[in-house]
Amino acid sequence: MLKTVLRQNSRLLILSLFFLVGIPVQKSIGQNKTEEKLNLAQEYYKTEEFDKALELYRDLSKNKNLIPNIHENYLTILLNKEEYKEADKYLKKVVKSNPQNAIYNVDYTRVKLLEKDTAAADKSIDTFIHQVANNTTKLRYCALYCIDLSLFSYAEKCYRTGEKNSDEIFYYELADLYAHWGKYDLMIDEYMKLLLIKPDQLEYVQMALQDRLLTEEDFELLEPKLLTLVQKNSNMTVFNEMIVWYYLQQKKFYGAFVQARALDKRLRLEGYKILEIGRLAKNNADYKNASKIFQYLVDRYKEYAVYPVARKYLIETKEAIVKSTYPIDKDQILSLVNDYQQIIDEMGITDQTGEALRNMALLQAFYLDEKDEAIVELKELINNRAIPKRLISQAKLDLGDIYLLKDDPWEASLLYSQVSKANKEMKIGHIAKLKNAKIYYYTGDFKLAQSQLDVLKLATSRTISNDAIALSMLISDNLNLDTTSFAMEAYAEVDLLIFQGKYIEALESYEQMLVDFKGHSLTDEILWEKAHLLIKLGKYEEALEPLKEILEFYGDDILADDANYLLGTIYQDHLNDKTEAMEYFKNHLIDFKGSSYEVDARKRFRQLRGDNVNKS
Repeated sequence: MLKTVLRQNSRLLILSLFFLVGIPVQKSIGQNKTEEKLNLAQEYYKTEEFDKALELYRDLSKNKNLIPNIHENYLTILLNKEEYKEADKYLKKVVKSNPQNAIYNVDYTRVKLLEKDTAAADKSIDTFIHQVANNTTKLRYCALYCIDLSLFSYAEKCYRTGEKNSDEIFYYELADLYAHWGKYDLMIDEYMKLLLIKPDQLEYVQMALQDRLLTEEDFELLEPKLLTLVQKNSNMTVFNEMIVWYYLQQKKFYGAFVQARALDKRLRLEGYKILEIGRLAKNNADYKNASKIFQYLVDRYKEYAVYPVARKYLIETKEAIVKSTYPIDKDQILSLVNDYQQIIDEMGITDQTGEALRNMALLQAFYLDEKDEAIVELKELINNRAIPKRLISQAKLDLGDIYLLKDDPWEASLLYSQVSKANKEMKIGHIAKLKNAKIYYYTGDFKLAQSQLDVLKLATSRTISNDAIALSMLISDNLNLDTTSFAMEAYAEVDLLIFQGKYIEALESYEQMLVDFKGHSLTDEILWEKAHLLIKLGKYEEALEPLKEILEFYGDDILADDANYLLGTIYQDHLNDKTEAMEYFKNHLIDFKGSSYEVDARKRFRQLRGDNVNKS
């Protein structure tokens, strides 16, 4: 190939010189005819006139210099026509003339395989590999061509020969080969070997594994290998970092925490890596493990900068646990208020403790009916000049929520409007607009609510945009199908009762709506909200009925997969009925493919079935 390119370049140089000095150049008649024949053959190939092209290629193949130009097309036609004998004869001659050309040798091997002569194929490739055993460039080129043809075992021979006969590493290439081959276990081994000698390739390896281990089963191949490597290479931190990364990808936060403790001590990270893992656990609603992680930091890092942050996160995590455990335990709420008050008493009202004061005020207002005390505390925060504007805006939203709790929607709207105007293009400004739109919704002014929601549909925050779209659709879908707005007004009023924590009253109103507006398009929404109210009241058995009604009568509607998944979690987490839970999760995987709950439903089903699924 290289000789041909050089020859062509030399010819161009000579022709250019002849042109410059005025010496006439004349091609031989034979050369012109050969070029015409070659061009015609290539044209026949392009237009898929393969029989005509084949005749020309047969003739052209007699000229050794033209082999690089015709090889690919000529061989493709022969193989497509299953003319294996002709291909065999042609390639024998070409290989003899070019014994160290990877393409020709691999193609000859390929033909022998098509002729079902495996022994001859193996002998052919082995002979070539032996000839170029000390030339890693040719070995790599041969391997890449083999991979392109899915001749993976031959590619492996090339790389292993290169490893054996040189000081070069082939971990990248072998990992790539095994990825194409689907041998992910061996691919992981090569990446781990790479980290042993090049720990600085950690980020590259993590990205490669994330791109290539696409199924849960394949990704789980990593854990036992990493645990073994951590034990065998206690003097290296790279495998601790790898297993922390692995556990975080799997959302196994406690496992990540255990490994991060060892890293923290060795690298003297002063708790920051552990804090980050705790924060991730908290953000992913793994409050049980987040609480353990923050408690560890509070107990062990009192003299470090992470301590006040960990302490605040610990209380917030405990709060999340209390709020998600039904019915709400007021003694636990009082304990949280005391924890927040202790932080404020120790440190005063500062940027760091402002969040604690906000959280305390909201607990007092929403759970202890201490609205007036909460209002005083939030106003003190808002009027404190040392507090940043972001926190003041958030406190104003909280204050607005408490006024709405006190049935004073217009005072609430005034505060929301202030925040919206002060933060026009910011997320908190959009949150304020959404809260204002909800006030119009609660008070039955649906047109004004929708005009606000239409603007928020374009919000940059996906959460706010989705909430606006959902409420707008709820209003439009149920108003357009009804000649009056009575049902929608009643539904909005119950939504306000739920916001105010008046669950018994809201439940009674839903029951009445199911009678007064029987068969209304809001029925499935009412059943869904009724189930959630019953859960908040700790009445899990009763919550099953409305969810089952959704599946029975609204099985094709948007809430069906939500209802099915929630039924499974109630049976598993609260009623300890393994059989029923498994049935619902199994149905979810069959009837609701593509559901946002599919991954978790599969994981829960496997855990209930007894599969080895790490819950950490």
